[in-house]
Amino acid sequence: MSSQANSVKLQTVIAARPGAIREALQSILALSSRLEISGVANGGLSALRLVRQLKPALVVIDSGLLEDEIAVLLEQIKEKQPQTRCLVMAETTRQREAFLALGTDAVVLRSEPTERLVEALEKITLWLDQAGHSET
Repeated sequence: MSSQANSVKLQTVIAARPGAIREALQSILALSSRLEISGVANGGLSALRLVRQLKPALVVIDSGLLEDEIAVLLEQIKEKQPQTRCLVMAETTRQREAFLALGTDAVVLRSEPTERLVEALEKITLWLDQAGHSET
């Protein structure tokens, strides 16, 4: 893998209601040298608009959105932009299973340590690198 490939910033969209979780996600993502927050959405519909417009490499979704919104968002992304990876922050193990069944690439429980989220982001970044994702 060339150093040039690793220098490409991967566009990332956050879908989360305003508040502490969204701020924490923004702070954690900002620490990554590989991820660039290119948009933040307050709900599923606005997130879908951003995803269609920006075609990001990654969408991070918080379960503070309605489950139906998340389901539609995941289904639309997987149907229209299957190259986009999705990570969902879930509240419960039931939600984790439901989101995995809908095709999300990774699920991290909100109650897990921050290191678990960082590990999941690193794994997704590696997948994107291996797939030759070149979004800037």
